[in-house]
Amino acid sequence: MFRTFKTAGKLTVIVGLVCSSMLLGAALSRQETLLVDAGARAQAITPTSAPNSAAGTPTSTSAPSETIPPYTPLATLTPSSTLKPPPTFEPPTQTPMPSLTPSITPTPTTDIQITIPGLHGAESPTPSTTPGCKPREEWKLTYTVQFDDTLSSIADRYGTWVDELAEGNCITDKNLIVIGQVLKVPGETQPYVPDVACVAWQVLTPINGAQTIPADGSITFNWIGPAAPINLIRIWRPDGSKYEVVIELRQNESINLNENLTQGGTYTWYVYPLDRNFQQISCLEGGPWTFTKPQSAAPTATQAAVVNR
Repeated sequence: MFRTFKTAGKLTVIVGLVCSSMLLGAALSRQETLLVDAGARAQAITPTSAPNSAAGTPTSTSAPSETIPPYTPLATLTPSSTLKPPPTFEPPTQTPMPSLTPSITPTPTTDIQITIPGLHGAESPTPSTTPGCKPREEWKLTYTVQFDDTLSSIADRYGTWVDELAEGNCITDKNLIVIGQVLKVPGETQPYVPDVACVAWQVLTPINGAQTIPADGSITFNWIGPAAPINLIRIWRPDGSKYEVVIELRQNESINLNENLTQGGTYTWYVYPLDRNFQQISCLEGGPWTFTKPQSAAPTATQAAVVNR
């Protein structure tokens, strides 16, 4: 029985050795396969040598590597359109009107100066004064004809008749007197002229403190105030010099900027109500009112002489 157990133990050992040998062989075979695969990969990656035609030495030829596409940058943002400055408006240039070309008056070729007995042409105008007549010497006062005067209104003012006033001044046409004509009138003193109503002043144009006066062209002064026979407009320029103009029986006046008010800056103006003797009436003057304008274009030599007078 002991021999039987001994024999069985040997068999077990032998079977164990055989199994171990088989497992070891399988493991070695697996490792060899892995080494062969690794060598094949290395040979595929390792560059092969090619003979150099000049030196005779082998040169390595690199296998093509993987190409990486270049980086494409993102498109930049399209800049927004820049706002353009507003257009500059220039004042329209006045186009002068074409002057009328005078037509040539044809000269008659036939003699038209024919005298017919009993037929007279148009009479010459009757002179306004009687030839050889002398004004009344005893009348010491004088009166200067103003706008809107008539011989009748002057006669009423000095307490006389139209015929007497016309005869005393050698006037043949009682309906014909002109502004500025000096007449002799009766009396010892000038008649009393009632005071003008001192109504409140109101400026219309340019409005007080105006800033939109153009540099060139003209400016119209327009106001409401006492109905004086004469008004004096006095304008102080930015440099302290003044410009004056006298108007009669009106409360408006247009003044050329290029001739009289060329300076740029702030102007101050007044209106003085005057009587026929150019004396201020009992009413106060209108103003001060102001306006501002830019520099005018350079005046011509004639305009400069007018400004500096």
